[in-house]
Amino acid sequence: MSLENWVLFVTVCLIASMTPGPVILSVITHSLNHGTKNSIPIILGILSGLFLLSLMAVMGLGVLLESSKTMFIWLQYFGAAYLCFIGIKTFKSKAFFSTESCLEKQKESPIKLYLQGVGVSVANPKALGFFSALFLPFINLDCNVYSQFAVLLLTLLGCSVFSLFFYSIGAQIISPAIKKYTKAFNKITGSCFIGFSVMLVTSNKP
Repeated sequence: MSLENWVLFVTVCLIASMTPGPVILSVITHSLNHGTKNSIPIILGILSGLFLLSLMAVMGLGVLLESSKTMFIWLQYFGAAYLCFIGIKTFKSKAFFSTESCLEKQKESPIKLYLQGVGVSVANPKALGFFSALFLPFINLDCNVYSQFAVLLLTLLGCSVFSLFFYSIGAQIISPAIKKYTKAFNKITGSCFIGFSVMLVTSNKP
């Protein structure tokens, strides 16, 4: 892969990873609730989900999903239901977790945050097709394909790390202003998650 192609790939990855969506919204919400340091488990979960989707795309499952409409639709519904669940849970939340009991509970459940990060990351089966479309144009068949996939995957994860921590730290900077309007913020973010789930369900319809 030439340096020019790699720079172009980095640019595409940064634009894609910086675009607000369910993953970014989830990171912002947890950073406001728990702080950047305590949101690392969900960030690691998101990165694990991205790695899994990228690996599946490399193995050709993106093509399989495109050829199997029934499988695609069922995965789409599952992902939409998960996002809707998170949205309802956030919408009904009345306050940020600021008490000692909540902080103690949060410290005891990093695995739960990690799994939620994985769930949010893989909730959209369209990501498989996206990664397939993202990787393939930058592959040179005259060179070692697997080494190129490794470079692209590491680059994508690196851009994702930058994006996730950018939003997480940024959320902490503006958190004093947002915490004054906790209920409104929870309702807005919850509604956004529910909206993402509706978009996911209806996106395959004419």
